[in-house]
Amino acid sequence: MYSRFKAFIFLTALIFGVVGLIAFLQGRARADKPLSGPIAIKAAKPADIQATPSAPGDILQNWRADIGVPVLCYHQIVTEEKYRERPTPYAVTTTQFREQMEFLAQNNFYTILPDELLAYVRGQKALDFSNGRRPIVLTFDDGNNDFVDHAQKVLEKHNFKGVLFIYPTYIFAHKPRSLTWAQINAVRKAGHAIESHTMWHPMLSTMTDAEQKAQFVDSKKNLDEKGGANVKHLAYPFGIYNASSAKLLKEVGYESAYTTFHGGNQVGEDPYLLRRYLIVKGDSEKVFEQKTLARSLPLKLLNSEPGGIIEGPTALKLGLPRGLKRDGFKVRVFSTPREFEYTPETGEMTVQVVPSKKRLSVLEIVYKENGVEYRANALLNHKRGAATEEEPKKTKKKKRKKKKRTQED
Repeated sequence: MYSRFKAFIFLTALIFGVVGLIAFLQGRARADKPLSGPIAIKAAKPADIQATPSAPGDILQNWRADIGVPVLCYHQIVTEEKYRERPTPYAVTTTQFREQMEFLAQNNFYTILPDELLAYVRGQKALDFSNGRRPIVLTFDDGNNDFVDHAQKVLEKHNFKGVLFIYPTYIFAHKPRSLTWAQINAVRKAGHAIESHTMWHPMLSTMTDAEQKAQFVDSKKNLDEKGGANVKHLAYPFGIYNASSAKLLKEVGYESAYTTFHGGNQVGEDPYLLRRYLIVKGDSEKVFEQKTLARSLPLKLLNSEPGGIIEGPTALKLGLPRGLKRDGFKVRVFSTPREFEYTPETGEMTVQVVPSKKRLSVLEIVYKENGVEYRANALLNHKRGAATEEEPKKTKKKKRKKKKRTQED
């Protein structure tokens, strides 16, 4: 039992490290272009981007005009003193948070909640992009009481609303840093949204369908009954899911789900793969500004399902916008470049992917055009124990024990 616990702790730390590294590398890649003063970005008129796609994931011809809706993901908001006592990369200080909200307010951002974002990506509702205004979603994961202690007052100062993605076992455990049910009800009554982060924050890709379904159902039941919520949206723990996750969420009444992938959410986005950007202690002011401007490259999986398992060497077929230039692409799995083919006439891309010893990896596609980077990601789950080209099985070398020489008398 103890060894299983150690393995779970190690795996959890590994996943957080991988996701954090992705966020760090993406932010650093965009941080070489400093912003000064208010954001200057040309947005299309809402009427220009509200054509309803024929199906989720379809790519609109004028996708560049849709700058999208960014979603920011916070975990802990702590004082400088608390951070020095217990440093963690997934915290931001109260000073950082206050300055970040000031930046959003000064640059005409206004907050929306998950129901509004869902209506937008479905092409059912226009959002206000006029006169430099920009919608944004601010999310807070787990259920930490620093939302009440530090974040809520700052949000209310700017008339911002937040989304709390909570896993109920954290609340039931009465941890020193967790919210109480009374606080959750008060936060909801103040206009903030209460949504699900599963029941106890597992890695969903390791679970059976029945186990996943129980996570979704039990979390919603507790948040609805004890928190007075009407849960319809979920944030995947660690941003990880598998091919069953979206189907099960639909089955039990969820309408959208959030990953931790880069970019703003556009009309036609898959509602169960909404993009969300981690905000971490290491983000400079410049990096935070760039994260609010993240641009997306529309992506549709053609011969696989989101979160599907890679069992052998695979040619992934992807649907991208048509008419792009091949030399504008960079295609990687984490930091390793991958071979690909792109057909401008159809927008189809084929990427060669091989299995990994690791449980998961992330396919990242970056397209640069006129100085602007557009990004798309796809999560790849791998079958455990599969042989790989990139990571051949290592044979353990037997250590030879050196025989001690005995001195002759």
